[in-house]
Amino acid sequence: MNLFGKIIFRKLKSTEAFEKEKDELLRAYERYVAIENSELLQEYKALRKEVKSAAFKENKKVLINRKFKDTEEYRNWRKFHKLEKNWKLHHYYTIASSKELAEFLDFKETPQYEFVGNKIELKKSETLRKFRAYEKSKDYKLYTRFHDSYVVKEYERLKGVVSSEEFIRFKEFWSDPHRWEKTEAYKQEEKFRQLSQHIDIVFYQRTDPSSFAFHYNWKMVFNDEFNGVALDRKIWDYGYYFSDPSLIRDYSLTQYKQANNGGKNVSVANGWMVIETLKEKTRARAWDDQLGFIFHDFDYTSDVINAGESYQFTEGIVEVKLRIRDGDITHVCSLVSENKLPQINIFHFDCKHITVGNAWKDGIQTEIIKGISPSDFYIYRLEWTSEELIWSVNNIEVFRTRKGVPYIPLFPLFASVVDKHQDGTGTLDVDWIRIYQKNKTK
Repeated sequence: MNLFGKIIFRKLKSTEAFEKEKDELLRAYERYVAIENSELLQEYKALRKEVKSAAFKENKKVLINRKFKDTEEYRNWRKFHKLEKNWKLHHYYTIASSKELAEFLDFKETPQYEFVGNKIELKKSETLRKFRAYEKSKDYKLYTRFHDSYVVKEYERLKGVVSSEEFIRFKEFWSDPHRWEKTEAYKQEEKFRQLSQHIDIVFYQRTDPSSFAFHYNWKMVFNDEFNGVALDRKIWDYGYYFSDPSLIRDYSLTQYKQANNGGKNVSVANGWMVIETLKEKTRARAWDDQLGFIFHDFDYTSDVINAGESYQFTEGIVEVKLRIRDGDITHVCSLVSENKLPQINIFHFDCKHITVGNAWKDGIQTEIIKGISPSDFYIYRLEWTSEELIWSVNNIEVFRTRKGVPYIPLFPLFASVVDKHQDGTGTLDVDWIRIYQKNKTK
């Protein structure tokens, strides 16, 4: 796969731009999920449902457009004030509270009242004549007309209504041209408006969640950003991995020119994990295919690290950001098992070519990646499914195959090697490694 054309036509993004895009997408996803689970959003959604409802809109319309004169209460108020202006009704109350009426009503309760119509008795008694005159007066006739009448009862009822605190508050509210602003509904609408302008709600509303498909579908299950001051030994071990703890793990191979140096050539600084291959003679324990374990003289030292003890997996996505310096030797990032095979090379450099590929019991296949420099950082990616393997560089697919797809757990391994035909030193810089698997909760 030649990526030169992809670079020329800007289809292959620079690693800096691609990583920035990935990081921004992750931050946006994390922010989106945080907002999605926040009380702020729940309040916004509840208010939106309320203020957008037909009932709320109708209620607002009524509160804004309806006036006091449109109410039954107004009709009561108007009727009361009409009665208030009735001088006869007013005069009735004056009469009803007068001394003359009180005296007459008391007189009516006495035996003498029966003589009011007796002419003979009237001539004899000034008192009878006085009460007789009052009974014939316009005031008393008006009193009898209104007393215990519907008009008085209605007036008293209306007076009680319009003087009640409830009616006074009602009249004040519906007479106020700014009554809408004083309602709980207005407060809800105003709160909704404020939340609609909240920076997090605006972000949530404008963000298309489909852009987070990767993060919804995949979950990071393993990563090392190498931000410490030394290799994290809870994750990585030096040498090779075997499930049997009695087997030797830290050893070299006589078929190569370098001795694996038990972690002495591994360092972590400036956010990178570095494996440095040095030209220095040493004698170390090594495996020889004919002789078994022996002590062997080497001209170079280097190292190999693996995560076999901490993390093994089947199927997923592996992303590694790395580069090499001084490309005179072999550098590799692979997924391996405790056996020689199967093996998947996420990145392999043999001092001439970058390759990707895989090996299994019945075969081996590689793809040369041209057009990019191994001395520049790139993000190498492997997607491993049950049916195929797909390799990408900065999100540009470079190779895929359905052959030799592993079905057993594998684990990541980094190594720098001086092959028989090579002479030189070199450095492998790894910025980070991340492994994702399908998110079963989505």
